[in-house]
Amino acid sequence: MRELAPHLVWEAVLLLAAGAVVAGQYNANSDVFSRGQVWGGIAILGFAACGLALSLRTATPNLAIGSIAVLSGWVFAKMVNDGTSVTVAFIVAVLAAAGVGVLLALLVGLTALPAWGVTLGGGFIVSAALLEATEGRLVPVTGDGRSSSFGVWAAVFVVVSLAGAVLFTLPAVRGFLSANRPVAGGDDPGRWRPAKLVGALVGVTGSAVLAGVSGVLSARLTSAAAFSDSGQLPYALAAVLLGGVSLFGRRAGVFGVVLGVVIVDGVRRWEVLEGASAAIALLTTGALAVVGLIAVWLLELLGRRFAPLAATAGGSPAPGGFPPAPAGFPPPAFAYPPGSPAGIPAQSAGGFPPPPLPTSGGPAFGQPTYPPPPGPVIPQPWTVPGTGGAAPQVPSQPVSPPVSGPPNSDPPPGYPQTPPPSWPPAPNN
Repeated sequence: MRELAPHLVWEAVLLLAAGAVVAGQYNANSDVFSRGQVWGGIAILGFAACGLALSLRTATPNLAIGSIAVLSGWVFAKMVNDGTSVTVAFIVAVLAAAGVGVLLALLVGLTALPAWGVTLGGGFIVSAALLEATEGRLVPVTGDGRSSSFGVWAAVFVVVSLAGAVLFTLPAVRGFLSANRPVAGGDDPGRWRPAKLVGALVGVTGSAVLAGVSGVLSARLTSAAAFSDSGQLPYALAAVLLGGVSLFGRRAGVFGVVLGVVIVDGVRRWEVLEGASAAIALLTTGALAVVGLIAVWLLELLGRRFAPLAATAGGSPAPGGFPPAPAGFPPPAFAYPPGSPAGIPAQSAGGFPPPPLPTSGGPAFGQPTYPPPPGPVIPQPWTVPGTGGAAPQVPSQPVSPPVSGPPNSDPPPGYPQTPPPSWPPAPNN
């Protein structure tokens, strides 16, 4: 809950801003909500933003959602015009988008390459294939494929967005699906791990599916399938950033994406009602994106302060400061007790008892060891030959330091002045 607290505060601010935008639209034209066009715009932008938010939460940003949405809309239009039912065409179009997402996800997950680079290149390839297939022409949608009622789809977007956000509030889900986010103390970002593949499959593929839904809804609302991306990505990115979804992955709120979509789409529609130029509309969208970037930066700072993220699996240090265990092996089962010196574990690995501790003082018990104080060296006792092993005692007082003058050859006090009479024995003539 501490990790969500800054986001909930920001979402309260967004709620006030969304209310102001809705009031502005109503004042510009009171019939804007009765015609149903508002719900169609929210549904189309909402599913695209929801997909982008999912990819950002898993730290696998999918920049191909615009091209994938156009592909899905083209597949839907072609099948409906050929006599296929709307439901079947809808499902096939979304499956086509999912197929592209799976290919991109596998490339990201199996190579640990950054998702933004892989999906950006993949989006260009999809756009080139669409241009070749459509010859640069719009594909009209006929019959039952056209629709102007999108209130249900707007409600579905809100439910999907909130359900995914609530699911990501679970720490286990959040930690498992965000393995692609580099964390301080984690492993190398370019190192492959199975968790990164799972995160890419969920993030990239899931975002492609949601983008496919957005593309089909766009074709049904406009009664035509476009042949190239009409700029859906910048609007979706502005809504997601304004909603507080982090560009680094994992950190996000609950209601932010829904409120961001309402604000971005509402501002765009408000400008159309007021007769603003296309340049002003793009400038406003860019300004909203910059505000979202600043909000994300502040939320990251607050999140790291109140709820720092743990290191990713496979890169966190083992207990006691040991290096991480190799893949497939459990971490060491020992750790140093508080205040114990290094080198004396509380319990050895494998359940064996700890080694015996030394019985004397010293560094092992945390006691400092000092060098002996300087001073003269007192001579050790010596044994006088011929005395049967007896030795005079060495006086305990220190030897006086030498003074200037002629050398003194007298022995120290307490030593015999002359050797015993029987020592050394006289030689026999």
